[in-house]
Amino acid sequence: MNLFVLFTTALLPFPTAVVSDAFQEHDQQDQRVAVAFYALIGALLCASWLAFFHYLARRKDLLKEEVSERHFPAERVRALLGVILYAAAGLIGYLVAPLAGLVIFVVLPVFYAVTSAGLYQVPLTRGIARRPPASRR
Repeated sequence: MNLFVLFTTALLPFPTAVVSDAFQEHDQQDQRVAVAFYALIGALLCASWLAFFHYLARRKDLLKEEVSERHFPAERVRALLGVILYAAAGLIGYLVAPLAGLVIFVVLPVFYAVTSAGLYQVPLTRGIARRPPASRR
């Protein structure tokens, strides 16, 4: 599973370069295809994280004792949201406007940065994770 995450991460520079070239050339159709391609790789990356957390949830022997079982459903939700949002960005970028897809691509890392401590830390998503905030020691 770790290699799947690493593989999909290693793919990111290529669609990034394709998007960059398409926007420098100002060809609308190339931009649409480039945004859809980037979205496909982004969704694949999120799917690899989804598989990774699913695998870890089933392999308790690979975890530290202090990892809560509630951690994995929240992380799977984050990964699934990424798949959905990348797919939506690709469709919007291809069917509506490539720039709109790029805006979603910029928002996605912000989403992951805000929720990097887990969904249970973000007030709007506490209901999804059903876990109270961790106490600070």
